Amino acid sequence: MLSCQNSHSIHSRRDRGRGQVRDGVGSGERGTERPQHGSGIAGASGSSPDHVRHRRLHRALAVLLLTAVCGCTSGLMSMPGSGLFGKLPDLRGKKTAARVVKDDEDNDFGDHIETPLLSEYISVQGNNLVVLRGVGLVTGLDGTGDNPPPSSLRVALKEEMTRRGVAKPEQILASRNTALVVVTAYLPALVHKGQRFDVRVSVPPNSDATSLKGGWLLETRLFEEQAVEGHGSLRGHEYGIAYGAVMTALGVEKTRSEISGELRRGSIPGGAVSRTDRDLSIVLKNDKRGYRNSQRISAAVSQRFHHYNRFGQRVSLAEPKTDALIELKMHPTYRNNFPRYQQVIRSIAFNESDVARRVRMESLEREILESATAQKAALQLEAIGETSIPFLKRAMQSSEPEVRFHSAQALAYMGDPSGVEILKEAVEQQPALRVYALAALSVVEAAEAVMTLRSLMSAPDLETRYGALRALQENAPNDQALVRAEFENRFVLFLIDSSGPPMAHVTRRRAPEVVLFGTEQRLKLPAVLNAGRHISVIGEDGRHEVVVTRYDLNQSEPIRRTVSCRLADVLRTCGELGATYPDVVQLLIEAEQQQNLPGDFGIDRLPQAGRILVNIPGGADATAAKDVPAPDESLSEDSGGKIVGNPAMIPNLFDRLEEDELRKHETDEKLSSLKFSDVTDADEPSDKDEPSSEVQDPSQRGSSAKSRRSSAKTRAGRVQSSSDEPATDNLVKTADQPANQVGDASAAGAISSPKSDSNEGSADEGTEDQATEDQDDESEDEASGDEASGDEASGDEASDTRPGPGQRFRKFLSNPLGRR
Repeated sequence: MLSCQNSHSIHSRRDRGRGQVRDGVGSGERGTERPQHGSGIAGASGSSPDHVRHRRLHRALAVLLLTAVCGCTSGLMSMPGSGLFGKLPDLRGKKTAARVVKDDEDNDFGDHIETPLLSEYISVQGNNLVVLRGVGLVTGLDGTGDNPPPSSLRVALKEEMTRRGVAKPEQILASRNTALVVVTAYLPALVHKGQRFDVRVSVPPNSDATSLKGGWLLETRLFEEQAVEGHGSLRGHEYGIAYGAVMTALGVEKTRSEISGELRRGSIPGGAVSRTDRDLSIVLKNDKRGYRNSQRISAAVSQRFHHYNRFGQRVSLAEPKTDALIELKMHPTYRNNFPRYQQVIRSIAFNESDVARRVRMESLEREILESATAQKAALQLEAIGETSIPFLKRAMQSSEPEVRFHSAQALAYMGDPSGVEILKEAVEQQPALRVYALAALSVVEAAEAVMTLRSLMSAPDLETRYGALRALQENAPNDQALVRAEFENRFVLFLIDSSGPPMAHVTRRRAPEVVLFGTEQRLKLPAVLNAGRHISVIGEDGRHEVVVTRYDLNQSEPIRRTVSCRLADVLRTCGELGATYPDVVQLLIEAEQQQNLPGDFGIDRLPQAGRILVNIPGGADATAAKDVPAPDESLSEDSGGKIVGNPAMIPNLFDRLEEDELRKHETDEKLSSLKFSDVTDADEPSDKDEPSSEVQDPSQRGSSAKSRRSSAKTRAGRVQSSSDEPATDNLVKTADQPANQVGDASAAGAISSPKSDSNEGSADEGTEDQATEDQDDESEDEASGDEASGDEASGDEASDTRPGPGQRFRKFLSNPLGRR
């Protein structure tokens, strides 16, 4: 019995001890808990050392582990990318914070969203001038010509005359009534077939010809010239035809020596006819190239700019060609200001969402109200499209003149006439903005714009009047305010019923036109005036009429007509008697110098770019613009104003060729020789069995249509140079049509246009060259050539209602020495 009780007590003490151990382990730091009541000394001493050892072991392991971790971390912190370890403890929290920020940005309609524009991805090309050259013959000179010395120019002209069927070319070249000239023209950007552009003619430096005054340039073909290293100047495609009366020095504010030098060169306003179209091109930057980007950029441009064909189908103006090239057509609204078209294209957003666009528009609405950022903001709003019109209309209520102007200008190119009155104000009061305001008014198809341009043709200054007339011709060419009289193929006389003082204007740019502002202007008598060498105008003092006389050596009696001294009647009579544009310009200059004109007379009074806009203290209404261009930025800062635009970005409605640019392309070296170097195998691929490095005789040289087609090169938004023949020796191998029908067809608008990508189907060979071609290729070329010749021949007989250069050429064949 006792043994059973002792056994029970032992088991009870053991269980209580185990419970203490469990308590010690479970409580951790609370392992020093006092033993149970009645456990005795033995129980406490049996369990406490174990607990202490366990606790000490756990602490030692924890310290070792912590030391190892800290040591490794300190080593890793010195390694690259160790900043990541500093973020590890907070990684979970930062992920949550980043997610919250992103969600906030998606719902934030602030102004900090930045949308990339196309200007970061592209550049727009094709707005350069292409230099065209040719060698021609000026006839009708009064003993001031020359027998050109032996040169490549003489050879080229002689072969051209032979191609056209001119008999005895040597005798004609030796006449003092003719002169060999180098013809230079500048094919403008975005030109279209049939459009006219200016021509310049110059006597070669080694020529003894003294004057081109009174001469007429016979039809001359113009070729693109491209300088290639090692091969000289290579002849490209034929892109124009030039002809007309040569206008030499006008003798205004020049010394006798200057006039003498300028008589050896001249110009023909609108004297060339384009035979090709030119488009712009979008080129992706090197780091942005890719077919996907090319597609997305084309889509962005086409979404903003498009047109409709005759079937009512929407046609895109941007077409991707490669991963780096997009062909860009001109939108009709920007036909008179393609520099702005380029700016708007560059301001289009790249891949922008509707929400981002709305946020950006709200930001632009604030920016356009500041003069410093108004122009940039207006361009971006214009690039967005019709949805931005309300923003631009609100900006027109600003008190700042620049803000109002840029808003009205953007609205004009979007077809909204709301800003016409503001544009009129800019034309009248701010000469620095005049050129841009007139260009904008020229494309607003609304009655308000037409009436505004009519009223501006009565402005106090001649520049505004003529600028308004040119803009009205573009906006409404058949407007009743534009009363015109055309004199065959020589010049146009405009009679404008202006309420302002009488004025007269002539120009040497774009077109041969005389403008009279005031239909009842009368010459002040007495007057003795000359219109060229063969027409005189004489009016006696006290009379109200003048006698217009034409002298002709081929007629026994001169032709006399008595008309009123009304200036319009005098000019009309001179035109009817055969006066050319240079002749009537000479008459008006003499009348101005002798004070026979009743009002102001101007030459090339065109609005200009690059003038200074000065804000005069006293409010927005006290804004004035200096009528002079700024030579540098310091002038703008000192005067308190700023330069508006630059001549390079002037709207093409009022563009002009700068004298510095002309001198660079018309040096004595370039005018001394127009011999295009022979094209070797480096420029045109040839058959392996036919070596092409050897220069052949021009009379024996031929090229097959197959080789010409293989050598044709594509154009991408600009005119590329292309070598069409194995030797470009004389500028006269093209025989597009019969000699006596070339000019008539061109005057009637029936000139066959060259293919921009190749010369396939053209008949660019002489009779001897065609005999050497393969029979199959020859048949194809002759078939297309006959068709072209037939069309032009029919145009000569049926469509040519006015004398053109072809009739002049036939007259030259009957009177080759130019005797009058």
